[in-house]
Amino acid sequence: MSKAGEVPYTWEEMEAQIKDAIICQASILETYGPWADGRLVSEFLGVSLEEYECKQATDFDEVNLERHSLYRQVRYAYLYAYQLDGWWECPIEVWHEVNGMLQGYPQTDAQGELSPFSLLHDFPLRRMLETFFARYTLFGEDAIGGDLTIRELSLLSNMTVPAVRTSLSKEGFKLERVPTTQKDRPDDKAFRLKEADAREWLSRRRGFIPQREWPEEENAEQKLADLLSDESVQFNTRIDLAAKLLELDISKFAERAGVDHGWLSTLIQGAMVQPDLSALRGMARTFGQPEPEFVASGIRYILSLETDTQEDLNHLG
Repeated sequence: MSKAGEVPYTWEEMEAQIKDAIICQASILETYGPWADGRLVSEFLGVSLEEYECKQATDFDEVNLERHSLYRQVRYAYLYAYQLDGWWECPIEVWHEVNGMLQGYPQTDAQGELSPFSLLHDFPLRRMLETFFARYTLFGEDAIGGDLTIRELSLLSNMTVPAVRTSLSKEGFKLERVPTTQKDRPDDKAFRLKEADAREWLSRRRGFIPQREWPEEENAEQKLADLLSDESVQFNTRIDLAAKLLELDISKFAERAGVDHGWLSTLIQGAMVQPDLSALRGMARTFGQPEPEFVASGIRYILSLETDTQEDLNHLG
């Protein structure tokens, strides 16, 4: 257990577990996927076919994590779970995606080695994602709301399950049993604390990281600057999120920035475009950001796409 109110895991720990999960998935593809002389797995891992042919999927030390959607989804969940700066950017789609991960991501690799999603071991990645899911269920603006299990209360309060049970009993909180197909089995998931009671109980816990208030409108400019300078988020995603902060769709943003709509749409989708200094400068002015830094970031991103595309062509050749 970490100290009261502290974030229990670093982002570096999450990245290491994301890599392990990706390699487990690659092992599954390698062993049980379609036989295509390694091309499928090498593409999934983002390594050359020649490099892949020299190793098994489980042997790779370096994997480009950011090319995987899993990385983006886990990043959103991490910020929201522990209420770190940027938590407010998490869309409800991530709540649904995390639910799918927890239910369906491989729990082992092809050799039976446990993945960070395994139910047999309380790995940090799974604990964090369950914490996120519970918090978003309780506090998410677009979530349907709901009652929480003892496990979820444990994760949010940074307490053990037995300690949660003892606290609930002493303070007079009543758990309600929900319908289950295994009525005779004492399963924690069958007992839940009502939403209103869960909020009240958590508010009394020293280890609970409180739900932060939404940033004030007067801080909108700082939020925009922080988002656009966050190099951990891909440039195209930053542009998309920043335009939404200004409540502009692609058409309106393109018009205001004096940018070709097709070029901007392609850029935001993550596809390759030709570098356009004028367009990038217009976008920087629209966002109210320093042009040199913004344009340099955009050019680096576009050139990285060209490099990745050329490498893919070389692999296919």
